[in-house]
Amino acid sequence: MFVRGDRFRRPDAQEVHTGIDGVRIGRILGALQVGSLVCFVFAGLVTLAEVGEWSTTSSWVVLMYSVVTISVAVLWGLRARTGSSRSRAVIAVLVAAVAPLVNVIGSIGFTTPVLLLAIAFLVTDISPAAGLAGAMWMGAIGFTIHTVFGNGFAVAAVNTIPVVALMGVGVLLGATLRAHDAAHRRDERVIAERDAAVERLESAMDRLRRTAEVEKELVLADERARSARDLHDGLGHRLTLISMSLEFAQRTRDRDPQAAWSEVATADETSREALSQMRTWVRALSPVRDADATGMAAFEAIAESFRGTGLDVIVDKEGDDVELTETASLLLYRTVQEGLTNALRHGRADRVDITQRTDREHVGLWISNDLDQTARGELAHGSVARGFGLRGLADRAASLGGNMTADREGDCFVLVVRLPRNSTVVSVTGQAHSEVRE
Repeated sequence: MFVRGDRFRRPDAQEVHTGIDGVRIGRILGALQVGSLVCFVFAGLVTLAEVGEWSTTSSWVVLMYSVVTISVAVLWGLRARTGSSRSRAVIAVLVAAVAPLVNVIGSIGFTTPVLLLAIAFLVTDISPAAGLAGAMWMGAIGFTIHTVFGNGFAVAAVNTIPVVALMGVGVLLGATLRAHDAAHRRDERVIAERDAAVERLESAMDRLRRTAEVEKELVLADERARSARDLHDGLGHRLTLISMSLEFAQRTRDRDPQAAWSEVATADETSREALSQMRTWVRALSPVRDADATGMAAFEAIAESFRGTGLDVIVDKEGDDVELTETASLLLYRTVQEGLTNALRHGRADRVDITQRTDREHVGLWISNDLDQTARGELAHGSVARGFGLRGLADRAASLGGNMTADREGDCFVLVVRLPRNSTVVSVTGQAHSEVRE
């Protein structure tokens, strides 16, 4: 009623818990404030009953208790609606100054709850020292009342010391509330810092995703430019030769038919080479896949499609005949695609050996192809630079707990993918060692 509940920015689990605690504390304090004011009213009624018949003293009792009760209620209501620490401090001092005044015409009795809360709010809104000062202030009022009415120093001291000790409970209550408020503010600060860190992380992840997309586009653009150069230098050159041969044959067909027919034969041979090269490019850029084929059968199917380009492909298996998980099977299939494509496009290979090897710890795929003279001059020994396709294979292998290597060994290029057996094998169907070749 008198204490305002705090609000939080985000319905996070921790914040919801903190918010519930804040609301619960606010409700408890509100109930204590209302209860203490009710006790204050009863204190006035008790004092009025002790005075006896209606008299001037009775009028002062009614006036004093009414003014103090209304004043404290209004001040606590203002405290609940202000967020200013300075305003709360002023209100706490005013309540602590006003509340004990009724004890001039009555006993402490039912006024104790209000006095305890007044001390507690001095500690919460100002400091523990302010709470101790308030307790001493209330003790001083009691001591003064006793001495003024002639009860003597000893009686005044005997009655004042317990009151001061009782107000110590208010100091402890205020210290507890102050600690709760400090923890509450600390939690809010931690949550705010956490939210800021999450926002920074999300922003960094967005930038990373954008950077990855840009890098992917750049790599693809580079691959397209390289493919275009290769097509221009190879296929374009042959088409130019065909055109020149046919043009020469057309010019010389009347005066030198034999030379013309020789050029036609040359154009025919060149066109066959161009067609073969085009088939190679089509197969490399878009390998055929049998959706129903899996495992070694899938390797053999894609190998067969590449054999149509003139490439000699050997498919071999060593170790257990295992059934792989769908993810692992797809990775090995993509590895075969990438290996055969690279062998055609970059290695200009004549032969490719594909071997799946399974032992007690790993399932691996070895793809080895020879290199022509040009490729040997372009490719350094040892580990090779990874393009977009090889990086994709490496990332997939790493996600399954394995690894990928791509190296030039002698006059061959060797691509290897190793995966842990315990996480990639579904079942073992027996021992096998076979070779499939056209």
